[in-house]
Amino acid sequence: MSNLIFCNLKVLLRNTPEEWLEATGGSATLVTGIDQDHTAVWLAENYGDAFADIYGFSNYAVNDLVLKSADALVSGGSFTRIVAMTEVDVMRAAILRERHGIPGLLPKDAIYMRDKILMKERAAESGILVPRDRKVSNALEVMDFIDEVGYPVVLKPSCGAGSMHTFVIGSEQELDRVLEGGCFSGSPVDMMPELLLEEFIHGEQYHINGFYADGKCHFMNVGRYIGTHLDFLHGRHMASTLLDARSALSQEIVAFVRKMLETALPFGPDGMFYVEIFQRPDGQLVMGEVGARIGGLSVYEESRFGFGVDFKMAAVRAFCGRGTPQWPVAEELQRGFVGHVVISPQPGFLEVIPQECPFDWVLDYRASPAGRRYSAMRGTNGEIATIIVSGENEADVEQNLLQATQWFYENTKWSS
Repeated sequence: MSNLIFCNLKVLLRNTPEEWLEATGGSATLVTGIDQDHTAVWLAENYGDAFADIYGFSNYAVNDLVLKSADALVSGGSFTRIVAMTEVDVMRAAILRERHGIPGLLPKDAIYMRDKILMKERAAESGILVPRDRKVSNALEVMDFIDEVGYPVVLKPSCGAGSMHTFVIGSEQELDRVLEGGCFSGSPVDMMPELLLEEFIHGEQYHINGFYADGKCHFMNVGRYIGTHLDFLHGRHMASTLLDARSALSQEIVAFVRKMLETALPFGPDGMFYVEIFQRPDGQLVMGEVGARIGGLSVYEESRFGFGVDFKMAAVRAFCGRGTPQWPVAEELQRGFVGHVVISPQPGFLEVIPQECPFDWVLDYRASPAGRRYSAMRGTNGEIATIIVSGENEADVEQNLLQATQWFYENTKWSS
């Protein structure tokens, strides 16, 4: 009896082969991505001891052969659980569970973890505050909604990922530019797609990460975003800092999220989660979105440095039937104040990039190699550098993030 793990290459590589082996016991089968630096041969040589078998696919996120091949694996094996680590894997895993009678999140429930329209409708029915929104399929429906709520508004796919094809529209001129780009009529299918249009929530944005196993929440932490995903996607950077888990705000957010996961949405008894919420200036908490997967950017590493535990590998260990952690609550686990910044590549040739960061409060610094040509990101998962910092408090962390980001820009050189 074994487990099938879906995990993209980026999330796989953030843990060592030894860490994966300790979590899986070496009996799990891995379905993941490959690229020019991490071929199937490379994966076998470096991660082969951590998994019973590894199957790698190019263009992993958009490759429909992944599901077909995984179906053949499940048909020929004896898998007891299918684990989805990333956004693109949620529905793949759900479809296979239903098809082969394997317990876990099934398509009828998993869709609420992907479709933001259904997700917010379901949450609102349980009394969760959500942004005013509407399904729209043409320019006139967009205009009607804006007449009701005013600018700014957010237009995005209902099942999108990585902030792709997302627009914050603040004026009629900006709306005209988005419409001119064919956000509806430019769809590759012969029909105008339904998009989600919602009011823009002014205030702070928070992310919440952790996991459930056997119906119990074993870890949950809260961080605050500095900047926006769209800034990052469009060539700049985005940062985050952990909240003090003992603070009243952190505990209020945790209670809000637990209500969403445990009573409002069909999240299920097992799974990792990534949640975004907003806090309006008047203090109201408003749902952003919920994902049944690990968070992006470097929120995982931020949590690992801040709390001294690895909730990702603990979750994998639990899902593989190897036991759940007996950790104290987050307020007791937290070791210090930590934040991180991820920096977007520029389209062009990277001539110079520093390989070491000179500040003693930097906990980790990772940078892509110079001497290569890079393109603009299509989604928020292709950073050129990550810097993780510590500080005496949240304000100190934020100042250190600003200083580290400025240092990076001053010491990096691009050419066309």
